[in-house]
Amino acid sequence: MQSPAHILVAVFCAITLQACVQYESKRGVDVTWQSSVTQQLVKGESTRKDVLALLGPPSQVISLEGETVLYYLFERARGSGLILILYNRMKINTRYDRAIFFFDENDVLTEYSTRIYEPAKT
Repeated sequence: MQSPAHILVAVFCAITLQACVQYESKRGVDVTWQSSVTQQLVKGESTRKDVLALLGPPSQVISLEGETVLYYLFERARGSGLILILYNRMKINTRYDRAIFFFDENDVLTEYSTRIYEPAKT
């Protein structure tokens, strides 16, 4: 038979071995591709060197047949969770800001697209 002290220690451990968790992660390149910056780029005239001067090094350089792609990515994740002895729950929300720039064989900009996540204002 267990003593009341053992039961009290077990209950204390059960209560203290639970926790709330908050999670935040940011990775990638700084978001510098706002429309005020990309408006300076002209398809068919701007070069790869122009984009690199405006935005800095990309997250990734992709080489395709006759084309080069500069890909910029910034990842932002936030979450929360509950850790219990028998049950754990995590909720993580990940958002991506990205920009992609296509260049022909002469390093002239042919196309680009950008996306910056803007949370809904409540």
